[in-house]
Amino acid sequence: MTGRLGLRGRITVTVLLALLLPSVLLSLLSYRALRERAEQDFRARVLSSALSDFTSAANSIRAQVKPNALLSAHEALAVRKFNTYVVYAMKPDPSGTGYTAPDPNELPGPDQDPKTWPGLKATSVSDASVEQISSTPLRAFLKTGDHPLLLDERDLVLVHPAGKPWLVVGAVVGSQGTSDRYPGAPVVAVEYHSLQPVDDEASADLRSLFLVSAATVVTGALLAWLVAGRVQRPVAAASAAARALGAGDLTARLPVSGHDELSDLSSSFNQMADHLAKTIDQLTRHQARQRQFVADVSHELRTPTASLLAAATALEHPVTRDSAATLIAPQLRRLAALTEDLLEISHMDAGEATVVLQPLDLADLVADAVAHSESPESVTVRTAGDTSAHVDPRRMHTVITNLVSNALCHGAAPVKVTVHEVEDSVVVRVADSGPGVPEELHERVFDRFVRADPARASGHGGLGSTSNGLGLAIARENARLHHATLTLTNEPGAVFTLTVPKR
Repeated sequence: MTGRLGLRGRITVTVLLALLLPSVLLSLLSYRALRERAEQDFRARVLSSALSDFTSAANSIRAQVKPNALLSAHEALAVRKFNTYVVYAMKPDPSGTGYTAPDPNELPGPDQDPKTWPGLKATSVSDASVEQISSTPLRAFLKTGDHPLLLDERDLVLVHPAGKPWLVVGAVVGSQGTSDRYPGAPVVAVEYHSLQPVDDEASADLRSLFLVSAATVVTGALLAWLVAGRVQRPVAAASAAARALGAGDLTARLPVSGHDELSDLSSSFNQMADHLAKTIDQLTRHQARQRQFVADVSHELRTPTASLLAAATALEHPVTRDSAATLIAPQLRRLAALTEDLLEISHMDAGEATVVLQPLDLADLVADAVAHSESPESVTVRTAGDTSAHVDPRRMHTVITNLVSNALCHGAAPVKVTVHEVEDSVVVRVADSGPGVPEELHERVFDRFVRADPARASGHGGLGSTSNGLGLAIARENARLHHATLTLTNEPGAVFTLTVPKR
């Protein structure tokens, strides 16, 4: 787990934030739209209600229900009153160009009995507050100079004072009569409608939106937690497998299921583990071979070295000096041959062996190798067809020499060597008359320092041209450099078959 939250926690928090922010923003936008829609509906209801109220007031004025127009309108609105209202009796403007509103400071307050009017001073009846009255210019309701007999919605004026929680709707509902103070001047009715119902409705909508948003966010977070758990499990398994692999458990693998990215990750991890196990196995086997090689080399060096030391000791005594002198040269030759073979093997292992190809008749190489073998008279050679090929003369001569020498040293005479053409290749077949190579050695016969069963050896110590167990290994490596194959069969004697491509 990385960090305090871990993968599961981070995924859940990310999803939570991804849901929370849009939900809050969407809720606020929805609230704003619903608020506007509710206010529009409320405005429509206000206009409809005010039109009915003002029509009633206008009818009362025309019917002269009361001695003056103001009280007629007031009583009509008082009967139908569901909202705060004011009725104004306008007075002519001193300039004679229109009408002016009464001073709000001269208006009777809501706690004053409107029936005390008419007096010489009072010009309105109201239950509205001074703040409501003073926040709305009365001139806004003098829409026209006409006093229509029948009101319609177009005669109404709807105002929303800035920053105030109410709507104001007003209209001219009639003219003052002859008993009024300013005969012919307009009577204006104004209603104040609180926006609290709109705010309450909008608040209820906002609470609903927040509840839905909260439910959505909580549900999303819960699902994210569950999904993150499903995602975390294979990740945790991969982490555990990686730790096990790092600790040396090369059998650690991940289960592969489905066809998603996690299955691809598991497959890639398993492939990496397989490749790593294979590489480590190769390195282990290579190290084992290296250790075995060093041990074999030490063993091979010890024999001639011990012989030379014994001969050198014998040279100090006159009685054994002559016989000791005869032992020195063979051991030195053996040591020199072993050294040459080791150098050749080391060059091949280092990738430093080069091949210089040139056209050559393999039959001539075979004849030369047989002629320089330990027992040429024990070897018969037969050739057939075109036996020429592009080979490195030195390396191919080494291959054939080692095969013939191996047949003479570890097989039995006579040895038969055939060289013939097969399609695009030249085949060199070296067969001895011995008991053949034991079956258990077939797969390892070309390995370094492999020794045959003593029954097969003829007293030279093992397989190879120099009896050091490197001859066949060098032959095979040289064959590979030529892209040739070298195989072994028993018929019943050992038969080594070298197939060399002509080009």
